[in-house]
Parts: sequence; C-alpha cells; structure tokens
Amino acid sequence: MNSQLFSDRLTLTKLASYDWELIRSIYTNPALMNHIGSTMSEDAIRRNFDKELAPWSLESTHWLTWIIRETASDNEVGLISICTRNREKLTAEIGFILLEASQGKGYATEAIKRVIHFAIDTHGFHRFTAVCSEEHIASRRVLEKAGMTLDEIASESTEINGRLVNDCFYSLER
Repeated sequence: MNSQLFSDRLTLTKLASYDWELIRSIYTNPALMNHIGSTMSEDAIRRNFDKELAPWSLESTHWLTWIIRETASDNEVGLISICTRNREKLTAEIGFILLEASQGKGYATEAIKRVIHFAIDTHGFHRFTAVCSEEHIASRRVLEKAGMTLDEIASESTEINGRLVNDCFYSLER
C-alpha cells in the first residue's frame, strides 16, 4: 500500500510511530476537539494510535490515517482518515482534523479529494460518507466543496462536552 499520497500542495504520509506527539497534541486540544467530541486521555489516544499503526485492509475495523503536510515547507497540517463502513457496498467514512494554523486554506478539501481518488483506485470504494456537527459550518463547507451532499440532519445525536448536538450526514457516490 502507498505510504505517501501527493496532491498539488500536500503530502499525505501514512501514520507512523514518530507521529505520536502530533496525534497526542490534536486529541488533547480543546479547540480542535470542540466540534468532534471531548478531549481524550493519553491512554485512550495511545490505544487508538496503536490500532491505527497496524496494517490496513478492507476488512480492517480501524481507521487508515495519514498525516497531512505542506509539500513545500513540510509543515504539519493535520490528519485525514478513512474507515470501511460497508464491505458489500464498498463504502468508506472519511474524517479529518486540521491544525488551527492550517484552517481556511483549502487543505482539507484538497486532502479529501486525494484520499477519495486513492480509495477508488486502490480499494474500489465507490461510496463515501462523513459526519460533522451541524454547527461546524467550516467542516460542512469543506465536505460540500469536496463534492459531498447533505443526506440528513439527525437531531441531538451526539454528545460533545456535555451537550447534545445535531449531526449532519454527508455522502458521495462515484
């Protein structure tokens, strides 16, 4: 499997053990987790991190994660992941988190388009899904710019920091 993917401005590198500090800093950052969920304990982050270091295939239940970097500067931008959600219908869920300094530059849209292209060509996926909170307008715009359409808004379906929020379910068929 490709350990690196390239787009116009980005290099996506499969998660490796040396990415621990970046992953820990993302999942313990209240601002980054504000629309995703509560910050995580270091033990919980480590358990997920160790799972995601394992080899990945269509049968895997863990996420395939890449670290996103600007190609020109090698600066870290964030992460993007896919996870098989339906093997029979070849459906993958996409998730992403961008560092605050990298938001608003089109990087997430670019990374999503590249990962979709990879997932189609390499694994035969033809349906993609994503979920974000209704109030996370920036993520909703990213998903729409990447070609995804809003399928449903589920009322009060996820608890984030002690309150129930509406989830937006997006999809894309290829």
